[in-house]
Amino acid sequence: MAKRPLGIDPTRGIGTAYEGYVKVPKQGGVKKGWVRQFVVVCDFKLFLYDISADRNALPSVHVAQVLDMRDPQFSVSSVKDSDVIHANKKDIPCIFKITTSLMEPPGPRNSTLMLADTEAEKNKWVVALAELHRIMKRNNLPNTTVLVARELIDTSLTLLRSTHSAVIIDPDRIVLGTEEGMYCIDLDRTEIAKIGEGKKIFQLEYISEEHLLVVVSGKQRQVRLVPIRALDGDEVEWIKVTESKGCSVLTVGPVLRAPLTFCLCVSIKKQQNSSVIIIYEITRTKTRHQRVREIGLPVNVQSLQLLSDGRLCVGSPSCFTVYNIQSGDQQLMSLLHPENPLYATITCSTVEALRVVELPRHEYLLVFGTLAAFVDRHGRRSRDREIMYPAVPTAIAYRDGHLVVYSDTHIDIFNCATGEWVQTVNIKKAKPLNDSGSLTLCTLYDLAHLLYLSNIHQREVLNLDNIVTLDREGRTVQKTRRRFSLREGNRSQRINTDRRSKLISAPTNFNHISHMGPGDGIQRQRLIDLTTSLVDQTTDPNPYGAPTPQPRQQPTKLAPLPPKHGERKRPEISNPTPIRTTFPAYNGAKRAAPPRPRDLPPALPRPSDTSPSPDPASIGSMSSLHEIIKGTENRSSPRHSIASNNSSNLSTPPSPQADHHNSSSYDS
Repeated sequence: MAKRPLGIDPTRGIGTAYEGYVKVPKQGGVKKGWVRQFVVVCDFKLFLYDISADRNALPSVHVAQVLDMRDPQFSVSSVKDSDVIHANKKDIPCIFKITTSLMEPPGPRNSTLMLADTEAEKNKWVVALAELHRIMKRNNLPNTTVLVARELIDTSLTLLRSTHSAVIIDPDRIVLGTEEGMYCIDLDRTEIAKIGEGKKIFQLEYISEEHLLVVVSGKQRQVRLVPIRALDGDEVEWIKVTESKGCSVLTVGPVLRAPLTFCLCVSIKKQQNSSVIIIYEITRTKTRHQRVREIGLPVNVQSLQLLSDGRLCVGSPSCFTVYNIQSGDQQLMSLLHPENPLYATITCSTVEALRVVELPRHEYLLVFGTLAAFVDRHGRRSRDREIMYPAVPTAIAYRDGHLVVYSDTHIDIFNCATGEWVQTVNIKKAKPLNDSGSLTLCTLYDLAHLLYLSNIHQREVLNLDNIVTLDREGRTVQKTRRRFSLREGNRSQRINTDRRSKLISAPTNFNHISHMGPGDGIQRQRLIDLTTSLVDQTTDPNPYGAPTPQPRQQPTKLAPLPPKHGERKRPEISNPTPIRTTFPAYNGAKRAAPPRPRDLPPALPRPSDTSPSPDPASIGSMSSLHEIIKGTENRSSPRHSIASNNSSNLSTPPSPQADHHNSSSYDS
């Protein structure tokens, strides 16, 4: 039964408000049954702890799930029969539901069902949580939300399940490292292209200043350097880094600011409890790297980082050591001093060293697998409290001054400067694909999703126009499901080539259109349609007649052509619009259109002397038609033709305002 202990401060949200026992669905849903958990409502959060079947057993020290009442979508309510279709009928009056946000903009929500022992106890939980949430909103506690999860790619991309790493190239492109190889995803064009060989990719890093990708791939975990132009489809050789086979940990970063110099540090595990770190300098030579030095260590390297001053920080079990790689001697310094009270606690058991966060005033945050401790430059304790994780961490990321801690059931965000726990995101089975966690892979309803963790206080690193859009009422909504098409060939050549040039065919079975500029001269053009035979005997020899020659001094304006039987009369166009033709992608998805020309094509120069139109019946061969068209092109604009597959009758120029149901000139 829920009870309210003493000592709560509702104005600041500090203290335990309620606690008690409930049941939650087992993994797999309500139809699998219910499991008993212990719930604590503290600091405007709900902590759910697993307990064993023994009624006298104590709850686990690690939380099974955290529900943040400060979540903007938080709500608590009873359930309907439709909400729990697999539940026992007698249990429905005792079930209530807690809802929190999952992805933004409002898409799928995270719903947690809880079963109380009686209906009266259920009502107590609902009333208590609703009242506490009302108090929190009334006191106007500061909004501490930092990260918002946005769905970048949904389950339609099957290779997401096998993705190990990812990097952001520019606001419209990302690169994925998967079991099947490396892929470039163009979010703007909804295209995907495979880059290089199909070897397994373990890790990706991107040096934007050097336009270089660093890849750990293959069964031997070889480090390779890939120029960025490979993403455009160019044939680029992947440069193997010498003596880098068996890479276990890798990091890249600047070691000098003037001139800007980057280093690549590779850790290779040798014999048991020994490793070697090879340091390379990134150069502008053909091989793009040069070996600088080597450091041997009698420990297993768990993490590598280049600090802001160019020193290398090496994480090994229960220890962080800093090396000055720019000097000839191997000077080292431990970031955990023996006089630190945490030294004995951490070193007595093997604790994984995950990363180091640099803070102002020469302070460091040492992130271990069990806690994160604040130390000064000498490794002594600098604060009287540490950051304790509510759940067992599965991965760690650092983003804009915040420590992002991943667990099986949720993501916790901590402010590194203050050490405060500021946010919880209820995304299950998530893992970061890059160092900052901006690209995160998660599993939702047993399906893989690629998320973009957007910092609402910082400038976006990805173009949100590719992710969200606005509805009619101006609200932000998720874009509809997109299907990515496979890109083939050189991307730069496709971009530089006008798409209409691909439509120009050989002089067989096509319509020739002379594109006219502004004015009424569009009526001058003639469309000559041919079948596969040389002459269509069923066509009238001269249905429209030849135009009457006019004096050279006065421009000619042809009368409108008479419409065919059953065809509407086409209106005159004073300012013709260039014809735009789009083709479906490989799988039917829409592809971005080429850039629209800013200016209309120049007006077609009027001929100095007029000559009668060629009679289709007088055309005796395809070569004679080619000569006539070639002669016409010599006196007209060089804008060419648009292919057609079904036309054997003369037709009038197309009009954007005309009805095209009976016209075959532009059927495609």
